[in-house]
Amino acid sequence: MEQNLCFCGHDCARCVTYLATVQDDDALRERSREFYGKSFGIDLPAEEFRCLGGRSDDVFRLCRECPFAACCRKRSVDSCEECPEFPCAMLAEYRRKYVNKTNQIP
Repeated sequence: MEQNLCFCGHDCARCVTYLATVQDDDALRERSREFYGKSFGIDLPAEEFRCLGGRSDDVFRLCRECPFAACCRKRSVDSCEECPEFPCAMLAEYRRKYVNKTNQIP
């Protein structure tokens, strides 16, 4: 599967929410909805699980205010890995917990 990397390094091409969108798959939407409900106590309707990738204009609702995307744009770098301060403490913690570790299809 081709990589579709977000600013933080998350591979959108393996993300359940992204795959649910591009495959128009309600079972994957439900899987993603259950993940966010169990993991973070977030209860969103399945139809809100829509994303065409973190670099698109149609990004998942919970990723719209991504601090890593905002920081990369502010610093005019294509990804966090290009930043002279890589990895900052916030990114290191986020990557340790979440990047390519949760809500993914291997």
